[in-house]
Amino acid sequence: MGVSAEQAATWFPDSKSFLFAGREGGHGVRVYSQGIEGGKPRPITPEGIIPALPGFAISSDGSRLAAVGPDHKMAIFPVDGGSARPVPGALEGEYPLRFAGDGRSLYVWKRGDVPARISRIEIDTGRREVWKDLLPADPAGVERISNVLITPDGKGYVYCYARLLSDLFIVEGLK
Repeated sequence: MGVSAEQAATWFPDSKSFLFAGREGGHGVRVYSQGIEGGKPRPITPEGIIPALPGFAISSDGSRLAAVGPDHKMAIFPVDGGSARPVPGALEGEYPLRFAGDGRSLYVWKRGDVPARISRIEIDTGRREVWKDLLPADPAGVERISNVLITPDGKGYVYCYARLLSDLFIVEGLK
């Protein structure tokens, strides 16, 4: 039986392979590595990874993966094997968006918050700072912000949002 893909995927920096969240029959969700030439996907993480979009982030050198583990805590997983280590300063409910260009920090966010607060956490110390609060210029009716993407140099970003607007009609004189 093969691996069925879940909702999160990203390219390795060399664009010769990619990472995706998936599960094999009877097992929990893991992050797998897959080369573009094919072959069998290789598991990177233990079962139980939380794959909410974007789900995980790969370091610029392709050696480390940041993801939310089975204990619901953010951790750094070595791509070539070894023990995961927790990300100090990460809050429950936050997900990694991207490693900073220097590889020493992570951009993180908590899905569902409006505005979407993006913080930057130093991986070794846990020191965190607010990077940006994302909210459209006209926030009327904004229910959620999703699919936040940050450029590798941290100078640009994009995001999606859902807006619900409605009209209220007042009718008078009906019998």
